[in-house]
Amino acid sequence: MMIGYLLLIFILAIFYLLLLRQYGTLWDKIQDIEKIPLSRKPNTSVSILIPFRNESHALPRLIQSLNQLDINDISVEVIFINDHSSDSSCDLLSSCELPYSIYHLNEKQGKKSAIELGWKKSKGDVFFQTDADCVLPQGWLQLMLDPFNDPAINFVSGPVVFLETKNFWQKLVALDFMSLIAIGAAHISWSKPLMCNGANMAYRRSVVANADLYYNKASGDDVFLLQSAFRLHENSIQFCKNKQALVETEGPKSLTFFWNQRLRWASKNSDYDSRFNSFLMIGIWLFNFVILGSLLSFSKWGALAAFFLWLIKTISELNFYSKYEHFMGVKNGYWLILLGQPFHVLYMTILPPLSQIVSYKWKARVIK
Repeated sequence: MMIGYLLLIFILAIFYLLLLRQYGTLWDKIQDIEKIPLSRKPNTSVSILIPFRNESHALPRLIQSLNQLDINDISVEVIFINDHSSDSSCDLLSSCELPYSIYHLNEKQGKKSAIELGWKKSKGDVFFQTDADCVLPQGWLQLMLDPFNDPAINFVSGPVVFLETKNFWQKLVALDFMSLIAIGAAHISWSKPLMCNGANMAYRRSVVANADLYYNKASGDDVFLLQSAFRLHENSIQFCKNKQALVETEGPKSLTFFWNQRLRWASKNSDYDSRFNSFLMIGIWLFNFVILGSLLSFSKWGALAAFFLWLIKTISELNFYSKYEHFMGVKNGYWLILLGQPFHVLYMTILPPLSQIVSYKWKARVIK
């Protein structure tokens, strides 16, 4: 029994160390785009889709950034889709007297239905997707559109960071989020796409025709579109590695918000197309589970095993962090990783299995 336990510890340590090292290597392989491109195929039309529900506090900030976008000769339409807002969001958009279209969901509800309505109402060749609580950089359109000069590219994933991180907990959650963005980029570089973020992505209309959004899941429009693009063509996805393309979005302001957000994200873990990615997710969960389980065994060997895996985890994550810290603009990330390990191990152990069985609340709706 003890030999089997020690063998498991050793295998998990090697697995996590090699996986994080691979992520760092893959991140480095992604070509940095240092400036906004000037060349582009003519007559490209873009539809920016923005679903919203009760976002009156954030919309003025988004509208200001939309007005400052560097459009040049791009044909752009901006489409807001209202998912049954009960605040003043619609009044705010209607009164701004700007060239935006607003459509309303009637019988259906949810972000996926809003996106679907946006597809039907839009005219663009390329869809850009973002959220109502975002701030868009000035060169966003130019940078995210440039990869589509290559006819083989069907989907572009962009970088996202959190706005206004003030206290230790918000900075810790923001760093965890940045690591997910970097891991998503690494998987795209690996030709094993795993995740992206709906606050910053673009895709051709052809992707929509083959899209399966898994409407039985409340979350995952971004990941399921990513998978659809991969099914269409395995080498058709690119990550836009440019700091000028960083979209800022609101981060969790409370532990409850964080918990519900991560439950929503993790609820789609059982629906990945790739068995390889599914096994990776199980391996990462098992790694954290064994750390916590070993510690709670209250034995000398358990404590030593937990400390050993914790050390491997910390070293691996610090090394990976060093790869993307400059790009993401993180400060004091090393201390955040060191001090945040207990929190990270705990939520990475508990949340994935719970996400498959418990309900959560999102946008004032209880999702089962």
